[in-house]
Amino acid sequence: MVWCISTNSNAAILNPIWARNSRHENFRYIIRTIADVAQLVEQRIRNAKVTSSIPVIGTRSGPAVFNCRPFSLLFALTFLLCLIPSAHGQQISLSIDDIGSPSFQIRGVAASLENDRFAVSIEELTLQGQTWKNIHLSCPKIRIEHDTIACDQGVLQGKQNWPVRFSFSPNSKKLSLDLRPAEKERWHIDVHWGKHWKIVADIENGDIAYATPWLPANIPTPNAGNVSGKLRLNGSSAKLLSADAELQLASLAFSDASGLHAGEKISVKMTLRARQERKDMAWQSHVSWDQGEIYWHPLYVSGSGVQLVASGHSSPQLIELERGVLNWPTIGEINASAVWDIASRQFAAATFEGKELNLGPLHATFLLPFLEKTALAKTTAAGKVGFSGRIASGEVQELDLNLSKVSLQDKEGRFALNNVHFTLPWRARSASMADLDIGGGRVLALPIGSFKSTIHLQDKNISIPRLAIPILGGSLNIENFRASQAATGWRWEFEGGLTPISMEQLSSALHLPKMHGTLAGVVPRVHYESGKLALDGALLVKAFDGTAVLQDLVLLDVLGHAPRMQASLDMRNLDLDLLTRAFSFGNMQGRIDVTVKGLELSNWKPVTFDAAVRSSPGNYPRKISQRAVQNISALGGAGAAAAIQRSFLGFFEEFGYSRIGLSCVLRNSVCMMDGVEPAPNGYVIVKGGGIPAITVIGYNRSVSWDELIARLQRVTQGNAKPIVQ
Repeated sequence: MVWCISTNSNAAILNPIWARNSRHENFRYIIRTIADVAQLVEQRIRNAKVTSSIPVIGTRSGPAVFNCRPFSLLFALTFLLCLIPSAHGQQISLSIDDIGSPSFQIRGVAASLENDRFAVSIEELTLQGQTWKNIHLSCPKIRIEHDTIACDQGVLQGKQNWPVRFSFSPNSKKLSLDLRPAEKERWHIDVHWGKHWKIVADIENGDIAYATPWLPANIPTPNAGNVSGKLRLNGSSAKLLSADAELQLASLAFSDASGLHAGEKISVKMTLRARQERKDMAWQSHVSWDQGEIYWHPLYVSGSGVQLVASGHSSPQLIELERGVLNWPTIGEINASAVWDIASRQFAAATFEGKELNLGPLHATFLLPFLEKTALAKTTAAGKVGFSGRIASGEVQELDLNLSKVSLQDKEGRFALNNVHFTLPWRARSASMADLDIGGGRVLALPIGSFKSTIHLQDKNISIPRLAIPILGGSLNIENFRASQAATGWRWEFEGGLTPISMEQLSSALHLPKMHGTLAGVVPRVHYESGKLALDGALLVKAFDGTAVLQDLVLLDVLGHAPRMQASLDMRNLDLDLLTRAFSFGNMQGRIDVTVKGLELSNWKPVTFDAAVRSSPGNYPRKISQRAVQNISALGGAGAAAAIQRSFLGFFEEFGYSRIGLSCVLRNSVCMMDGVEPAPNGYVIVKGGGIPAITVIGYNRSVSWDELIARLQRVTQGNAKPIVQ
């Protein structure tokens, strides 16, 4: 029997939750296919050409030919099976070249019936872009009982052999199918079609890999896991009226080729209940993530008791989340509602709220991965955070943020903030004010005291008229702070000054020898953009009874992993007595000027500079102690081992000098050194003057920077020896 069947039936258009939603396109396609199959079963296929021949084995009459009106496919198969009682000793065959519909294509169907042995083969089946070839179903014994045609020991052969049972009732329009692909795995499907149709599926330990062909191409492929549970679908024609699902995923694992998305040992329970209400579909769902790990770049999360409850309505145009509650045990509860516009693929409206959330795990799990290239990349946080917001037309319109008793610590000790309270009421395109209260903390090794501030907000612009941060007995005053968001990121600027801070407290905080006096300065305009912080003008600082001017300051990635700095420094009239006493260098009286040009630091270590120390011009006492002479001579290279002790000058504790000078040009980790004037085989560091006078000569002009630093560290140990003239 050769059937040539074609149909131009239109694909069914659904109107449930999943209508025109790409995330659920696969499910919609399956329902549409079922509707098409039901339509083929229910209606005769028009314009079909049918010829048939039934060879009767063991007779002399030869083949019988039936010329008949078109039949449905299922009717033809039913007709074939119904011949079983009279087919003993006979062979009946049926072949169909092609079956086509908007939902599927079937090519090369062949069915045969010999006595009560039944077999069907399909050369090619195409459904939603997926193709299966050489599918065979065999049943050694077909049973006919009233309106039921059944097979208890069938085998479905493809890439694997699956035991199959089925029961087919053409008049009652029922089909029951039972597949057992593997031990402990079972798929049982009951289908009832007609004007009103129903599908019920019971699954036990179903291999999740079977779903791979139906998943969107842009999501990772499951490579392990199983599913158990029940699925019930009810509809009329091509319309879904209700859906109920209770499913459990176990040991689920997935990954993709990029390595940016992966999951292991995932266990999830989910339930869904959906009902057609007028033109919309009302639905409720519950998802419980009990265990497993997921890496979805850059986030890494693990589930343990995570719960999601959601309910809403859906139509072909909108998906409305009326109530959604996410409960993350270590963080807290977040509530949300939203309306998703399917055509524009954005939130038409949404609200979200979280109260008294634990900031520590929230920061570590969901915030820190996005801060990898910022100064906050290695921080820990604690405290409580609350937030709420509103979205309209795809944009955030309102955001309220509350931080309570928050602490933020950098693991590398670069900064810390303690007991932070912050209230932010932000509104799009309108002005508001935020309140900031910080109980204290530190920046690098410098402690800061408590302070408060009011922050002015205008859309995406931030300004602070004045902010005073207590530090070491003084304060860092920031004025006219302004920040705004640009295409390249945030940019900001401010100006201000430093009121006198204690040098004793500064030296203690930096773990340096005790220094005396105060430090103060004026901060010109500082601006930051695209990771670059620059200083306009000169930073004036007063220290050691002199002045220091910092110019051309540029900082790159200042709190990052490899900060870089460029600057020039000019210091005038520094008091040597205050300076040398602070560093246990030995006593010196006088004044010096320090010039550093072309300074470049990488990770706070010098890379290049031209530096010089010279006696300041003017009249003032110039004295240097024996210990200071020893330390200075050590910087220029080793001298005679006991020259000062052999000389009568060894009886003096102090000497006079006329000039002091030492310079270093650093390139490629080598310091080229010089003094106030040339000397035989060296250079003069201290030029003698007065009675008694002493001259210190350095011999090494080329010194490794690391060696020079080592010499500076040794000069306080009293083991340096000078040359005395």
